[in-house]
Amino acid sequence: MKYVRSYEMVVIFKADIEDHKTVSEDTAEIVRGLGAEVEKIDLWGKKRFAYPIDKQLEGFYTLYTFKLDPAQVKEMERLLSLKPYVVRQMVVNLEEK
Repeated sequence: MKYVRSYEMVVIFKADIEDHKTVSEDTAEIVRGLGAEVEKIDLWGKKRFAYPIDKQLEGFYTLYTFKLDPAQVKEMERLLSLKPYVVRQMVVNLEEK
């Protein structure tokens, strides 16, 4: 068995996307494609930013909880940064508390 860690990731999608559920699933598929076991997808909904990001005033927040090989985290961040609908993402290692 390969070594995996538990992670949480918040992804902010552009607010003007028509179907956030589909985009959230597509993002989960990218994570699964790297060998992750996605445990939970939590749609937080549309929220206003404290300051504009790329001239956008709000975004759609989604929280992912998953287990992934630590060596794949950078590649996952790179793949997500290439997606035009992703405004921001942040990955947190849950085992470093």
